[in-house]
Amino acid sequence: MSSINLSQIECYLTDRYGNILDPYTPGSISYSDVTRFLKTGSQRVRMPSGKYVRMFQFVVYIQGYLSLFMDGNRISPPIPFRVYKSFYLDVPRGTVLSFKTCLFKCSIHSINTTNDSLNININVRINTTAYPENQQNNVGCLRFFTTEINITYKYKENLLKAEVYQYNALSDGDKNTYYDADELTEYGNKGILDPETVSFFSLYINGVVQPSVNYEIKEGELTLKTDAPIEDTPVLIRFVTFKDTSGSVLPAEIYYYYAISDGEKTEYWNGDAIYSDKGILDPEEVSFINLYINGVLQPSVNYTVEENLLALLTSDIPPNEVPIVLEFITIKRLNGQVIKAKTYTFNALAHENNIYTNEDELTIYGNQGILDPTNTSYNNLFINAVLQPSVNYSVQKGLLTLNTDNLPLKDSPIALQFVTITS
Repeated sequence: MSSINLSQIECYLTDRYGNILDPYTPGSISYSDVTRFLKTGSQRVRMPSGKYVRMFQFVVYIQGYLSLFMDGNRISPPIPFRVYKSFYLDVPRGTVLSFKTCLFKCSIHSINTTNDSLNININVRINTTAYPENQQNNVGCLRFFTTEINITYKYKENLLKAEVYQYNALSDGDKNTYYDADELTEYGNKGILDPETVSFFSLYINGVVQPSVNYEIKEGELTLKTDAPIEDTPVLIRFVTFKDTSGSVLPAEIYYYYAISDGEKTEYWNGDAIYSDKGILDPEEVSFINLYINGVLQPSVNYTVEENLLALLTSDIPPNEVPIVLEFITIKRLNGQVIKAKTYTFNALAHENNIYTNEDELTIYGNQGILDPTNTSYNNLFINAVLQPSVNYSVQKGLLTLNTDNLPLKDSPIALQFVTITS
């Protein structure tokens, strides 16, 4: 459960479909005088003038809906509120009453975490004037009764599950264009997807993610604008699709900062970029970041990123001419708002077995083990920097199983990355 504070959540009066209403428009809050169905009393009251009057008891049934919003997005279904309110009025019993909302205030009183949900405690305050129906002109709000309603709403974040497909091919050493027919069908048979129907995609050649200026993709066709890769080099396209609850594809942007190591420095700035015209983006303005050095996905403890600066935190400096690639992925709601993501990578070294457990984790990089994939959006498995097709492995909580006969070379890096996005 992500951290949410009181200031992030707003509460509004809505209709039963979640559309925001003006609480002072007649009918936005429903008032029903139910006095005639009940046995009510009266009381003798002394007025400020000293005069005594008899006031009769009335009961009104108040109902409406409210919804919770965060960053302009509704995060709850319309929450109904219904309450009976008793009050006294110095008009004859049986008078037909009308009602006017003078004040509506909905606020978040507190937020408590329980298990995998948040208990959001809502306070609603309504000031209402009641008056005889035939006196509705020029009715003010000097005399009113107050209704307070307390509601607890259990909020649970919605996990966005991704649809992931990987196109796999091998270079023949000559061609620069790849088609559906070139796909290695033992790993999948959907071909090259239409990029307009997915959230984002990435191209990897020999384990190195490629800048977008180096290629073009359209449905059924990949064209490389560089020299043909050497023979048997893996050519992989990873397609990732997120959809909202209505089935609409969520838009995403992917941007790469490329630099080349000089074998000495540990800090990289905008001026070190090649292929990139935006420099190093502000990480607060994107969903998540990946860093690849020589094609190897780096543990987050190995570096820091801030706008305009990448700082490597390891004592091992990348060798000269090694590519350094920062990948910025920005997933957005349909209204354009950026959705933040969480990532965690299980790191291990290959051994002579196809089973990996939490005991194999290199704890210098993390200690959460192999996460439960049902609680994450999707995962990526890199073995020796090569992104693996999903048929090559299976993941359960605490267990990674390689489904191939050819085991990776001993001590090859294994990185199982989990990406979690909620809305």
